[in-house]
Amino acid sequence: MILRVFLLRRDVGEHLYGMSFEDDVSEHITSMPPHIRACVTLFGSRESTAHDRAYTLEQDDLVWVYVFFEMFAVVVSTTPDEDIPPLRKRMFSLGKAFAKSYGHIIASWSGDMGDIEGVDTLVEQYMRLNLDLGSDILSKIESLVNTILENYAVAYAGVFDAGGTLLSGDIPDSHIQRIQDEISVAGIDSGVELMPHALEIQGHSVQMLRVSSLSIAVAAYRDESRMAATKAVSEIAQALHEAMN
Repeated sequence: MILRVFLLRRDVGEHLYGMSFEDDVSEHITSMPPHIRACVTLFGSRESTAHDRAYTLEQDDLVWVYVFFEMFAVVVSTTPDEDIPPLRKRMFSLGKAFAKSYGHIIASWSGDMGDIEGVDTLVEQYMRLNLDLGSDILSKIESLVNTILENYAVAYAGVFDAGGTLLSGDIPDSHIQRIQDEISVAGIDSGVELMPHALEIQGHSVQMLRVSSLSIAVAAYRDESRMAATKAVSEIAQALHEAMN
């Protein structure tokens, strides 16, 4: 369970923003435990600190998770039962969205950013995002994949969850690992990506799109146009987005 979220300037560990989700109530907070500043300053000053991994620290029956970006860090406190890989994706995606919207003011900002329009909403979008898939959505996924395979001239289609597990589809075993590797470094989208990105796997152009915690992959036939695969992956994405909202 996610309890609190903090954004701090990476260089000095200065508080930028905080939100508590304890007791299932969202509340803006302006103070933080002193050890967070120390950890951010320590990790943030190391050249070896990676931007694509989560650093964890267990303390007082809580798990603190740190993800670092160029100018700031995202820090989350959770209960020990929280699944870290999906949480890392949430934090990574939140950080990218925060940097895109507010990165230009972080370097010169002094104090709390809680009064800036949109920050609360942005944090809640990713930290409150429901990653649990009900039976209705799973059934919808299978139906969509089958329909695409019937109606489009594509080599294969499939939908993966946030952990890279294939939920439905006919993707060859020889292609799954490459797609899972791509999913492992991708984040979570609070909506649906606007444009697919392509992977080249054994001569196939594989089109991929994210919808919330799901990743969709549709491959064109070897050495053929990607047009059918692009249309197909977009159709699945839009249908899933509508079904999940």
